[in-house]
Amino acid sequence: MIFGLFGPGAGNPDINDAIPLPECLAADPAELHYVTGPSFSGGYVLNRKLPYTAEDCFFEEKAAGILVLVWGVIFNRDEMAGKSGITPNTPLPEIAGRLFIAEGPDFAKRLNGDFVIFISSGRKNEAFLFRDHLGIRPAGYIISGGRLCFSTDITGLSLQFGEGDTPDPEFLTGYLRFSDRRRAPGRKIKKLLNGTYLRFGPSGEETVRYWLPGDIHTDYSITYSDLIEAIPTLVRKVVSIRCDSRFSAGAHLSGGIDSGVVASLARREYNYQTRFYGFSWSPQSFPAEGVRYDERELVRKTGEHAGIEPVFSDISAESFRDLVSGFYYNLGHFSEEAALRQASSLKVNLLFSGWGGDEFVSTGHRGIDIDLLRRLKAGAYLKRNRPDNLRRFVSSFLYFVICPVLGIPGSETRKTLRNNAKYLKKEYSRPGRGQVRDFYFHTSRRQMHLRLLRFYHLQERCEAWAVMGFRYGVEYRFPLLDRQLVEYMLKVPSEALSCSGYFRPLLRMAGEDLLPEEVRKQVNKNDPVYWKWMQELQREAA
Repeated sequence: MIFGLFGPGAGNPDINDAIPLPECLAADPAELHYVTGPSFSGGYVLNRKLPYTAEDCFFEEKAAGILVLVWGVIFNRDEMAGKSGITPNTPLPEIAGRLFIAEGPDFAKRLNGDFVIFISSGRKNEAFLFRDHLGIRPAGYIISGGRLCFSTDITGLSLQFGEGDTPDPEFLTGYLRFSDRRRAPGRKIKKLLNGTYLRFGPSGEETVRYWLPGDIHTDYSITYSDLIEAIPTLVRKVVSIRCDSRFSAGAHLSGGIDSGVVASLARREYNYQTRFYGFSWSPQSFPAEGVRYDERELVRKTGEHAGIEPVFSDISAESFRDLVSGFYYNLGHFSEEAALRQASSLKVNLLFSGWGGDEFVSTGHRGIDIDLLRRLKAGAYLKRNRPDNLRRFVSSFLYFVICPVLGIPGSETRKTLRNNAKYLKKEYSRPGRGQVRDFYFHTSRRQMHLRLLRFYHLQERCEAWAVMGFRYGVEYRFPLLDRQLVEYMLKVPSEALSCSGYFRPLLRMAGEDLLPEEVRKQVNKNDPVYWKWMQELQREAA
């Protein structure tokens, strides 16, 4: 975690004004390290359960007047070797500092990783704050009194600058309606968006988008044969580059293909670990009567196939009330906080997750049928949507073509919006039009991908888990949100995705030797045992 206060031309600001991490500092394994420089006071926080040291967080080049703070990692370090005196073993803060000296702020375009980087330039009396391309690590800031205050703990920063104010309603209502998830708990705090850097100096502030996925265009030369060759290799690569022998690793494990593929590949990379745990949100002990299927059986089969030891959730009625009451810490992700407690107790400090697969590499129908019709590929469309089952054919056409193109929410969506709105006062109950549009409406698959990036649900979960994980001494890896993988999927034409008879074909193809057939061909997305268990816990708590 990093934080700081930068005031151009103000000497060294008082360090007592620059500690926006009160809750993380209260954690037992936390170590606070102060850093000062021209016009800057701040620091970084280490968690003793994680293998990072000072050189992973701080670098200073006094001759050039550069001070660098980093929270995060990069995965293409080898690509930087040989430039500006960088070697494969050069720590990230030094890499960022040397590239910044040589190239300026554009150096961030070439990084592939999960990071927040702060750089102050004493000679130019200005500072820069960078957030990674996909938004895996959080960064919040406020500019007040001619000074920039930033932190990777956005909730802690909101607390520090929120005295006498109320939390932002957009933030508070985000779990009951479609609201702007880019808003912080504190009204005065701004989130630095993914793929963006902030420049601050005597002339004021400027935010610059250094990553422009909208400029990536479809490459119609990519064929299904190309995907068969490229995707399994690319998926294995994005998992492999995120492995680090300094950690004791585990993974999320459900009955789905996203988590199954990621967990199985991570297990192979960590084959030297005697035990590799797969953490499931499904209950450890809860009867499965009256449900369609028991996802725990799929978890067990994947675990047996891949050499992963399943760990099911141990939430009790008492701990459920404690977790739900801890919104300040878990921001509603209480099942994941329970998994973090289990991981920490088992000495696991790195978790691989399949989060983000639905939005990119394992996308199913969304946008594909629209693209086929727009490009007059009627044969491919009819092959995917057979007209001999008229009811299913019409339903698919309405749900996957008409509704997203015309901006009409489906019946289930309307029902959910109505049911959730009854808990909110009238002035807060209407969903944000822009947010509903970004999540549901699109006129092409490419636009669907871009709007889901803008909707911010991907970043919201990643940033919440990053801070919550730090408290427990656990770090996350999200291979399916790798920049190179996302950029490749933005180039893939829908015709290539329509050649397979599988729903969500690419990861099913990549998982051919990684998953049991029953799991690889599974199409259900909900875990009925988990939701029935949640209803029981909620009823008892209420």
